[in-house]
Amino acid sequence: MSVSGYYEIMKKILFLVIVLPLMFFTNCASAPDAPAQDTKGQPQKASTATNKQPVSKNGLSFDKMKDDDIVVRFDTVTITKQTFISTKSEIEVVVENLNKITLDRDFNRWLYYVSDEYRQNFSDRDVLDAVSASLPNKKIRLRSLQDYFNHVFVPSRQNMRVDDIQFVSPIRVYVIMEITPSSPAAIYILEKIGDGWKLVPKNQ
Repeated sequence: MSVSGYYEIMKKILFLVIVLPLMFFTNCASAPDAPAQDTKGQPQKASTATNKQPVSKNGLSFDKMKDDDIVVRFDTVTITKQTFISTKSEIEVVVENLNKITLDRDFNRWLYYVSDEYRQNFSDRDVLDAVSASLPNKKIRLRSLQDYFNHVFVPSRQNMRVDDIQFVSPIRVYVIMEITPSSPAAIYILEKIGDGWKLVPKNQ
């Protein structure tokens, strides 16, 4: 099988892995424990609440909120409309950069967006074995983080976009993309570490 043929099959299978679970999605409100990427790094179904504009405590739609109206609250930390908008803009830049990285298959540049937690998770022997077992090409065996990047991340993260974001903590965000109309999926989990947003795995 040619390389291009393999990637076409890979994309179709990954698309089904993303879309089929979403067909059975029926609940979940916007909350810190909404589903996102699994241990294998596959996009997961997103809360239906992420498909709606945030509503303020006064019942106002997002468009009618003032910049200092609270969109999300975490104990003593609040996320205002202005913070929500600026965060989404920052994440759109990150996702665009990740799109360029996957297009160029640039592993070294990708590492800039990888947190220590993410690096450790997808360098773990057991995790790599589990991901290898899920690949359509059973001849591929992942042995390193770079193998994971080449055989899983690159083919499954082509042309991503930010349709919405969902704060799951004051510094951690699910990046939401509609895979099909009315079928949102969390394509990335990003955490603000230092001055930038880094990829992190889903908490187990």
